[in-house]
Amino acid sequence: MSSKRKSLEIETLRGLACLLLVLYHVIGPLGGGLKIDLGSPFRVIADSMVYVRMPLFTFISGYIYSLYKIRGNDFAAFFRGKVRRLIVPLFCVGVPFSVLQAVGPGVNKDVGVTDALLSFYIPVNHFWFLQAVFIIFMFVGLLEWRGLLRTATRLYLLLAFAAAVFLLPTFKVDAFGINGATYLLPFFVAGMIGQEKVDTFRHFFKVIGPWVFVMISLALLYVAATDRELIVDRRSLIGLTVGCVSCFALLSSEMRSKWLTWLGGYSYAIFLFHVLFAATSRALLGRLGVKDESVLVVCGLTLGLFGPVLLSTLFSRFNFTSVLFLGERARVKKPVGQAATAPQPDGCAQG
Repeated sequence: MSSKRKSLEIETLRGLACLLLVLYHVIGPLGGGLKIDLGSPFRVIADSMVYVRMPLFTFISGYIYSLYKIRGNDFAAFFRGKVRRLIVPLFCVGVPFSVLQAVGPGVNKDVGVTDALLSFYIPVNHFWFLQAVFIIFMFVGLLEWRGLLRTATRLYLLLAFAAAVFLLPTFKVDAFGINGATYLLPFFVAGMIGQEKVDTFRHFFKVIGPWVFVMISLALLYVAATDRELIVDRRSLIGLTVGCVSCFALLSSEMRSKWLTWLGGYSYAIFLFHVLFAATSRALLGRLGVKDESVLVVCGLTLGLFGPVLLSTLFSRFNFTSVLFLGERARVKKPVGQAATAPQPDGCAQG
């Protein structure tokens, strides 16, 4: 199987993860987003995503990390790369967004200015993923650097450890997103295993993989429609099992979509900026008196997906904005007649 084909399939999953993430934040949790009440089909859809949405994002991060993991003893370069990719946008996008939310009129979430300014330490918005996955990268990267993950057995032991931590009570203080890190760690490790054993998974589960995911999705929709309290708790054995099985099923399916692949190429920008555009859509349509839920969801989803794509295209034109707002590597200028060095994949989290 060629690397290009593998890339297309992973980019398709990235695009699917983006679609699920933006749709959820457009609909919003109960009392948030569009404030859609219980009983609405959109509320059922939003609740049913909880076991798949962020696990899939993290699974892909682990998969890509396994492709571009630390080589040799260059942990310092690995650390600097993750700071650039994750922490710089946290300060340049996440904190300003939280401050804007604190002082802006008509927002659904009540955030104090102090909490917003300290959101780099105690997460208050979806940017908790940046802090959480940074911790994961440092933890797994250190193990890799010290040569502790060189065998499949050790990787499976790490998955068992991650599952145990996942099921433990959360920390009282969510310092730097530590609770998010313990929640996401098993899915990240599952992604690493998925990459190492991708041919095995696809050989044995290619046919049943798509059906497994469809059956899981239908079951989640049914449970969310009948008793949402059974499904909203993410940190449970059921949540862990369903999340991992769903990710492996999707990986085994070898799903490819040109549209989702294209969308997946902008996954990080979509993660960073989709809430801003979704909120803008909600505010504009509200001023126009639009109340139809379907129109609000479709418009919010469209703007939440394509707004960040346009913003990413603009920011990527300039080193200053691409580094600060997208965490990209600065392009090195070459003498006339030579092409500039393009950023290479570094296994970073997508949003």
